[in-house]
Amino acid sequence: MVTLFLVTFKVMNQLTVFEKYSRHWPAVAIGSAAVSLILFGIYLYTDAPLAEGYLRLAAFIFFALSLLTLFKWKDGRMEIRFSIEEGSLLHIRYLVRNKPVADESFDLADFLSVKKDSMPNRSMYDDFSASDHTIRIQRKDNGEWIYLNDVHGRVIPLHRETAGQVEEFLKTRAGLGQSPEDETMAL
Repeated sequence: MVTLFLVTFKVMNQLTVFEKYSRHWPAVAIGSAAVSLILFGIYLYTDAPLAEGYLRLAAFIFFALSLLTLFKWKDGRMEIRFSIEEGSLLHIRYLVRNKPVADESFDLADFLSVKKDSMPNRSMYDDFSASDHTIRIQRKDNGEWIYLNDVHGRVIPLHRETAGQVEEFLKTRAGLGQSPEDETMAL
């Protein structure tokens, strides 16, 4: 199955998805750098002390914004490859620009439940963008829910549809039916 909108490839025991990534990062990086330069230029030709302070502050804010978005643009979109090996071994490979950055392996027999969930609220950005989703799993050895796509302390955001595909892929491969929450919602 090939979906052009989400660029998702699905083979029998493999699923490749991409993190939620905005196409606006380059425009924001270039635009904020330009605004920063303009504000700094105006600051150089201003004589009012109060205006100088505001212009320097605004120029610095846009400069910081341009650096942060430049780093995000430079990093690129993360590709996540799920594959089932040796019957029930889930292997997850994380790639950026076709270079592996992390690998994980789980035994599907250890999964008690899998669910699509909203992102953890770890920054102010998450307060504004509640549309990001991720996958959480509950293992049989402990009852805690953990985030599946956690790379170096960063939970990878997914589109709602992509998270649904990953959830379906894992549930069918792990032999899980509906989660207990889904069953209560159906009642």
